[in-house]
Amino acid sequence: MDRHKLLLFQTDFGRLEGTVAEMYGVALGVDQGLKIHEITHYIPQFNIWEASYRLMQALPWWPKETVAVSVVDPGVGSSRRSVVAKTSQDHYIVTPDNGSLTHIAKHVGLSALREIDERTNRAPGSGESHTFHGRDVYGYTGARLASGTITFDEVGPKLDPKSIVTLPVAEPETGKGSASGMIEILDIRYGNVWTNIPKKLFASAGFSSGCKALVTITRSGETLFQETLPYLDFFSAAEPGEDLIYNNELLFVSLSTNQGSFAEKHGIQSGPEWKIRFEIA
Repeated sequence: MDRHKLLLFQTDFGRLEGTVAEMYGVALGVDQGLKIHEITHYIPQFNIWEASYRLMQALPWWPKETVAVSVVDPGVGSSRRSVVAKTSQDHYIVTPDNGSLTHIAKHVGLSALREIDERTNRAPGSGESHTFHGRDVYGYTGARLASGTITFDEVGPKLDPKSIVTLPVAEPETGKGSASGMIEILDIRYGNVWTNIPKKLFASAGFSSGCKALVTITRSGETLFQETLPYLDFFSAAEPGEDLIYNNELLFVSLSTNQGSFAEKHGIQSGPEWKIRFEIA
């Protein structure tokens, strides 16, 4: 691959001020030939969990050698490590080591890890800044790596990939005619609810297209939703406004309201405290 030069940005900065533009400016100051793209700048503020998931959702579809800079960093300026991880698919992730590598490590795998040496990999003139490492350290280092200005080995000291900080992820479970897991994330734009139960695991428990299942959703042990829904291959197999079970594009079992928002309709959110169970009806 031409090292010119795929660089991905992901942050919780939004677009209401100049922070994203500052990251672009630093990166293009390294190399104006960089091709900079974005995962999103609308991760909810300080939500490391969602940052981790969105990396896993998007990065595997990009060409090898793509460098992703992910900055959701409530501990900016503290002793948390700044790292570059190499994935088993030969992508690079520049990020604080605060849990943002959790889903990539679990579902893709990490082959190597290095700590950023800020003595050499920090934007010139930024040494007095302690609250914008997205620009000063991560954006700058990501640009240097993507452009070929530095190699991965020149990022800094080698670390054990198993030493990364990880967030707790509940493992899905199945029984005869049943499957349970957690609601990992929402498909925000459309209000779909994505679980951590893979399609293959769901099938191994006896669920097949066209069947119906009793769906129970709890939050911290309190039941908030319980209905029997059809398991369908696509949204329009249900009538507009009807709820259904389907498999999302990552092949995880999910819930939707055809032409509506399941999450808004039923007051559902995501995270480790949100549990879900399916039983063949």
